[in-house]
Amino acid sequence: MTNTATYASHLRLEFSERKLLLRLGDLLLIVVGMLGALALWSQFAQRPLDGALLREQLSWAAAIGVGWLLCLVALDMYDLRRVVQLRWCLRRLVLSAFVIGVLYIAYFFVAVFPLSAAAGVIDPAPSATPLRLAPVISVLAIALLLIIWRAIYAVVLGGIHARRRVLILGAGSAGRTFIDVLLAYPHFEMVGFVDDDPRKLGSKIYSVPVLGGHEKMLDVVESRGVDEIIIAISAAMKGSLFQTIMDCHERGITITPMPLLYEQLTGKVAVEHIGSQWYVALPFENNGFDSLTRLAKRGLDILLGSLMALVFLLTLPIVALAIRLDSKGPIFYAQERMGLHGKVFKVVKYRSMVEDAERDGKAKWATKGDPRITRVGRFMRKTRIDELPQVINILRGEMSMVGPRPERPQFIEKLQKQIPFYRTRLAAKPGLTGWAQVSYGYGATTEDALIKLQYDLYYLKHQSVWFDLKILLRTIAVVLKMKGQ
Repeated sequence: MTNTATYASHLRLEFSERKLLLRLGDLLLIVVGMLGALALWSQFAQRPLDGALLREQLSWAAAIGVGWLLCLVALDMYDLRRVVQLRWCLRRLVLSAFVIGVLYIAYFFVAVFPLSAAAGVIDPAPSATPLRLAPVISVLAIALLLIIWRAIYAVVLGGIHARRRVLILGAGSAGRTFIDVLLAYPHFEMVGFVDDDPRKLGSKIYSVPVLGGHEKMLDVVESRGVDEIIIAISAAMKGSLFQTIMDCHERGITITPMPLLYEQLTGKVAVEHIGSQWYVALPFENNGFDSLTRLAKRGLDILLGSLMALVFLLTLPIVALAIRLDSKGPIFYAQERMGLHGKVFKVVKYRSMVEDAERDGKAKWATKGDPRITRVGRFMRKTRIDELPQVINILRGEMSMVGPRPERPQFIEKLQKQIPFYRTRLAAKPGLTGWAQVSYGYGATTEDALIKLQYDLYYLKHQSVWFDLKILLRTIAVVLKMKGQ
C-alpha cells in the first residue's frame, strides 16, 4: 500500500512540470523520427549513418523538425485541458503530418526538382529515390511516435492516480471563481475548502465541501494526502493562519497564490479577484522591456509588415472591386483608436459595413450577425482580410504585429470607469493581433471587455518575441479556420 501511494505521489506533477515533460517528449521523438528515417534510407542505400550523411541532410531535417514544433504550437497542442483527449490529439497530429508532408512535397517538386534538373544534377540511380522519400517517411514516423507518446501521457498522467490533490484556502468569490477553473482540468482533484467563516462550514461549492477553519488545515493535509494549497484570499493573514501555512510548507506541501496559478492555467490575470494585491495586475517585470528585445520586436514588425504590404498590394484590386460591387461607399475606412500611452491615431481598414453605419454619431460595438455588415464584409471579417490595410499603421510605427487590439477612445473612456486597470493595456503598442484575439475572439459587451483585458494584462506581463511568434502562429490557425467575426 505504501509503495502504491508513493508511486502515485510521484506522478502528481505540478502544472509547469507536466508542460515541460510534454515538450521534451515531443522534441525527443521528433529527433528520433528523423534519425529513424535516415537510418532506414542508409540501410537501403548501403551508406553509413555518419556525420557526413547527417550534415548532408541537415537542411530538410531542420525544416521538418521546426515545422512540427510550429504546428504543435499553432494547434495549441500544449493545452493541458485537451491533451488528455485522445481523439482531439489524433486529429491535430494527423493534420500536422498532412500539412508538413504536403509542404515538403510541394517544395521539392516545385523548387528543388526543377532547379536540379535544369542544372543537370539529378541522380538517376534508384538509390537516390529513397533519399527523396526519407523526409516523407520521417513525417509519418514522427506522427506515429507522437500519437503513441500522447496516448501514453493521457493514460499515465491523465488518470485519477496522477491528479494533484488540491486544498483551497478561502471559499469567497475568488475561491468560487477558481474552483470553476480547476474543475476544467483533469489534472486536479479537489479535496475541499478551508474557510474561517463558520456560516460556510458544511456547505458545498460545485460539490466541493468546506471542511472547516484554518485550525484543521494540518489535519486535512495529512489525512487526505494534499499536494498543494491554493491561497484564494486577498485580505491580510492572521498570525496563526500564516504559521499554519508555514507548517504545511515545512511538510513539503506546495503553497501557491491563486492569482499565480490562475495565470498559468488560463493565460489571464484575475483582475476582479486580486483585492489588496493590486500589483499582481500590473506588468512591473516588463517595465524594463530591454532595448534589444524592443529592437527585435520592431524588426519583426518591419519584416512581417513588408510581407503583408506585398500581399495587400497584390490583393487590393480584387478586394476593392468586391467591396465596390457589393455596396456603395468608400473602399477604405479610417477610424480613431487609442494607442501607446493614450496617443490617438487613425487605424485603416477595408470597409466591411454599410456606408454611414453610425448615422447618429454614437460609437457602437459590432455584434454577432450585425445587419450593418455587408456580405463581402462578413467574409472579410471571418478571414480578417478587412484588417490588411493596417499594415500601413504597422510600418508607420503606430501599431505592432502583436499587442492589445487598439480600442476607440469613446469605449476606453466608458470602460475605464467600469473595469479596474483597463487603461493599463495602453502600456504597450496596439497590435494587429493579440493574445486576447486568439484566446477569446470577438466581444461586444462589458463582460467581454473584462475577459479580454485579463488576456491583455497577461500578455503585458509575459511579452517577449517568442510569445509574439506563438500568437502569430495561433493567428494563422484562426484565419485558416475562418473564426474571425
